[in-house]
Amino acid sequence: MKLTALPLNPEFYERSTEKGARDLLGKIIFHKYNGKKYLARITETEAYLGTQDRACHTFGGRKTERVKSMYLKGGYAYIYFIYGMYFCLNVVTRDETCPEAVLIRAAEPIQGFKDLEDPRLLAGPGKLCREMKITKAEDGLNLSSKKSSLLILDDGYKLKKSEIIAKPRVGVDYAEEAKNWPLRFYISGHKSISRT
Repeated sequence: MKLTALPLNPEFYERSTEKGARDLLGKIIFHKYNGKKYLARITETEAYLGTQDRACHTFGGRKTERVKSMYLKGGYAYIYFIYGMYFCLNVVTRDETCPEAVLIRAAEPIQGFKDLEDPRLLAGPGKLCREMKITKAEDGLNLSSKKSSLLILDDGYKLKKSEIIAKPRVGVDYAEEAKNWPLRFYISGHKSISRT
């Protein structure tokens, strides 16, 4: 499949994290691994709002080796490992003083996968990274640099506001009032989302 798409400009990531999470819907994840190209259209995201967000890894100003990439400027990858088995891809937003990020929860397969007809193939952050061969090795990569093996691309795909659903995030019941914040966004009616 020939796709005409360009990496998002760094400025795209330096805005509000919530706006970034909405605007990443419909964009394309590109990963080149062992000479093979994987492409998938983002269908679901979650915003994590840094030091004031109890669901965020940098809540309270936490600084550990695990979260160091969240202290980069917007436009870099933050990848972490959970449950001893899954990697999760996040896009860093804002700037070095605001450690915030957007989790990519699900995507629609476009190219490079064994089964392009399965809409559930990338329906979940762990499944997405597993199938796209994204690991901790990609942590800290510049998502706007054409030299990077991991990029977020824009091919002009547009969504109407009415097509974007906002709900509370998944799996953050420990986060007190933040568990109810409507910071999970997905494309209405799309088959390639983790849950409705």
